[in-house]
Amino acid sequence: MLYAFKRLALGICLIALASGILLVSDASHRVGARSPQLRVAILQHANTVVLEDGLRGTLDALAERGYRDGERLQIDRFNAQGDMPTGIAIARQVTGGNYDLVITSSTPSLQAVANNNRDGKVRHVFTLVADPFASGVGLDRRDPLKHPSYMVGQGVFPPVENAFRLARRMLPGLRRIGVAWNPAESNSLAFVSKARELVKSMDLELLEANVDTTAAVSEAINALLAREAQAIWVGGDNTVIAAIGSVIAVAQRAGVPVFTILPGPPDRGTLFDAGPDFYQVGRQGGLLAADVLAGHDLARMPIRDVQDVTPAYLSVNTRALKGLKEPWKIPADVLDSATVIVDDRGVQRKAGAAPAPAPRTAAAPGGGVIAKTWRVHLIELNQTLDVEESEKGVLDGLREAGVVEGRDFAKTIRNAQGDMATVSAMVDAAVSDRADLIITFSTPTLQAALQRAPRRTPVVFTYVSDAVAAGAGKSTTDHAPNVTGVYLVAAYEQMMPLLRQLMPRASTLGTVYVPAEVNMVSQLAVMEPEVRKAGMTLKSIAANSTAEVQEAALALMAGHVDAICQLPGNLTASAFPSIAQAARRARVPVFVFQSSQARAGAVLAVSRDYYESGRESGKIAARIMRGESPAAIPFAGYAGTKLLINPTAAREVGIAIPAALLAKADEVVGR
Repeated sequence: MLYAFKRLALGICLIALASGILLVSDASHRVGARSPQLRVAILQHANTVVLEDGLRGTLDALAERGYRDGERLQIDRFNAQGDMPTGIAIARQVTGGNYDLVITSSTPSLQAVANNNRDGKVRHVFTLVADPFASGVGLDRRDPLKHPSYMVGQGVFPPVENAFRLARRMLPGLRRIGVAWNPAESNSLAFVSKARELVKSMDLELLEANVDTTAAVSEAINALLAREAQAIWVGGDNTVIAAIGSVIAVAQRAGVPVFTILPGPPDRGTLFDAGPDFYQVGRQGGLLAADVLAGHDLARMPIRDVQDVTPAYLSVNTRALKGLKEPWKIPADVLDSATVIVDDRGVQRKAGAAPAPAPRTAAAPGGGVIAKTWRVHLIELNQTLDVEESEKGVLDGLREAGVVEGRDFAKTIRNAQGDMATVSAMVDAAVSDRADLIITFSTPTLQAALQRAPRRTPVVFTYVSDAVAAGAGKSTTDHAPNVTGVYLVAAYEQMMPLLRQLMPRASTLGTVYVPAEVNMVSQLAVMEPEVRKAGMTLKSIAANSTAEVQEAALALMAGHVDAICQLPGNLTASAFPSIAQAARRARVPVFVFQSSQARAGAVLAVSRDYYESGRESGKIAARIMRGESPAAIPFAGYAGTKLLINPTAAREVGIAIPAALLAKADEVVGR
């Protein structure tokens, strides 16, 4: 018995030893068996160039990060072919729990997957979406970190305003723009809503036609042309862009150009395509998806706007000018800035375009650039159009510098509505709220910040004519250590020849100034020599309140001035209607340096570009947020100007505007 037991034990040991050897020798194979490929589903809404380019960028970015189809990944691509029910059916399939990640392109695909993935069975990354916050999938525009813990992505809103302004430059007489769009697409509604707002400020009319399928697009374009649309605009509408060939063909037969904000083949027949580089947009989505596959926590990743890290794209087609009913022209500077030009030689691509920078992720906060969310307070004196343009410029400058609201900064805007006494209280409130950066608009707000903000708090100014006179320093380089910004001296030298051209016999100009505004006092000293140089004299009357501005204007009329040439200032800007009214009654022309005043009754304005100067201030603010000291940044002067002409106001006072001067105007009020 003992012998038999020993034989049995020996056999068991030998079997165990052999098994151990086999297990060790097969270890590498078993590790591979436990590490299968990650399964990724990609849902594409339609066959469009934009989506194809974007997804190519997504796949290239995944490959750059080591996630190649057939190696670490098994990628299944699905296409709804532009049909929403098909997209929803695919979404149900890919959200059942059989995939490690779903990547969607376009707003309809985002919505389809999000609505079928409410229990979070699969991680979801979306890209190539215009406005994800308007898509109704549980995102909060005010808090980019507020989103379902299993979903993250990015938006990129193509530049509607840039496209419309470019169209107006190509045809200054442009009045009516037609657009066909699908109301079922929330992204398309976002674009059309933006266009509706924009046309109000540009004196344009937006003609709209609704479509629900690609088959209805041609009929909609014909209807828009019958309503005398001078151009057809294609926004971010998947239904219409899928039928872009029909859009172009119908418009060409009518001699009307087509322009888009969704780039495609540059020689397809559109006059121009102005938008982001969608390959790079898709690439940003691919890098984000790679982070998710690597194990990053989606809940800690913000919903991102990749407009700031995506190169702009502009293709212009000179061949599309042929056969147009109206005199469309492509300015030389537009051709110089174009990414692609189509002409009789073919498609000419600009070499050396810089790649988009990699995005910041939650795993690498700041990317060594901005390490916190800055509390930025914008302090304004008046609610005027000039201030609004400047504010927009500041925010666009921050965005263009790669600084993202909600991620890198949170803004608070305070406006005193013209009440000087409120300005100091607004600065105090910003300090109490522990502002990390104060941006001031106007000389009084800068002065209040200089007096009341701690020296450790950076201050960036804009919409200021003379920061040194305001007390910000001794010179543009020797200044308060926490202060810098952009100043604009009014364009007196450019104004006088224009005034002399329109009024060759003028001898006396009048202006109202405010002694309490140091900017107006310093600018009066600059303006007087330019008036004398033009062979005229300047009569100035002081005012210290709105009522006194009106009295001063009436006194100038009684003094028989030939024209008002109004100094730029804060009080006179808010009280300008009283100046314009007094001059109109006396049939005295008014010339100004603030663009809003040309729209309010002045004959002509040679205005500094408040938007562009604000944009430069925004970029300076971004430098400070990245660690530069304001003390090391000189004050920057901005000299860009805009010429605005109001022919109606000119006719009322008997002035004829030469056609050549009208042609030079950046804006003709009333057209």
